[in-house]
Amino acid sequence: MPFLWGTNDCCIFAAAAVSALTGSNPMAAFEPYGTTRGSMRKALRRTLRRLEKAGGLKAIASVYLGEAVPPLMAGVGDVVLVMNAGREMLGVCNGVNVLAPGEKGIVALGMDAATAAWKI
Repeated sequence: MPFLWGTNDCCIFAAAAVSALTGSNPMAAFEPYGTTRGSMRKALRRTLRRLEKAGGLKAIASVYLGEAVPPLMAGVGDVVLVMNAGREMLGVCNGVNVLAPGEKGIVALGMDAATAAWKI
């Protein structure tokens, strides 16, 4: 499935992986946030703006996944923060690369682009 905000973006992708591995979805209260209208959507936007000011996607992920660890500590199934084309995005470690949603489906990014990870 290609990248689509609120349906298959990097946060939804990472949360789905966490859910598959642990049975608990850290973003369940916000899905599907790309199509939700009303107060939930407004609350999410306010929260994201505050967290972005506090440290970007790393800060947002840490709220839901706990304290980040160095990327070299990432193992299979762990969530990883990578830089891709100058933008931060979340993906999932497959042991060698970071898998994330791309324009045409899943892309594999090198671990050398990783800046943080979260043990699942």
